[in-house]
Amino acid sequence: MPTFNTSDAIAAQIVRLEAAGFTHAMPLLRAAAAGALHLVALPPGARVPLRLLDATRQRKALVVLLGGDHGLIQHGPEAWPQSRRLLAWSRWTLLHGAGGEARHYALAAQATCLFGRALIAECSSHHLPAWRALREEVAPRTPGMIVECRPGDCHPRLGAPAGAVLQ
Repeated sequence: MPTFNTSDAIAAQIVRLEAAGFTHAMPLLRAAAAGALHLVALPPGARVPLRLLDATRQRKALVVLLGGDHGLIQHGPEAWPQSRRLLAWSRWTLLHGAGGEARHYALAAQATCLFGRALIAECSSHHLPAWRALREEVAPRTPGMIVECRPGDCHPRLGAPAGAVLQ
């Protein structure tokens, strides 16, 4: 299970992401590096150990990041066995179905510190309705934010590779 809970691991991840041009999540990573919160990033199929979700044992603010919008295959809530549990556990939820912006992740870091337990579900435009429906079913009163594309747009955009000639 990927966790970024040491300064060295976080610093290495920041370097890799910045080199790849993925700077939108930097405020969240920097908050974790500064010790303001604990970050657990889960790929599809992975689980958070239950001891981390135990509020009586977890003293530092915790954010769980589900990355389901990367690559050619995107994932909805069914890809994480704990989707329902994580939505119920969270005190603040970000459903992120659009292109990432640093301000979204800065707000998520602040909300995590304020509420203590947060869930970020990164998803495609296609899977955002499923996340919305599950959140409405499991945790309708949990505060949070939904980021979606403008009408007629979609996320992720699978554009032509650099140097391609479009006809």
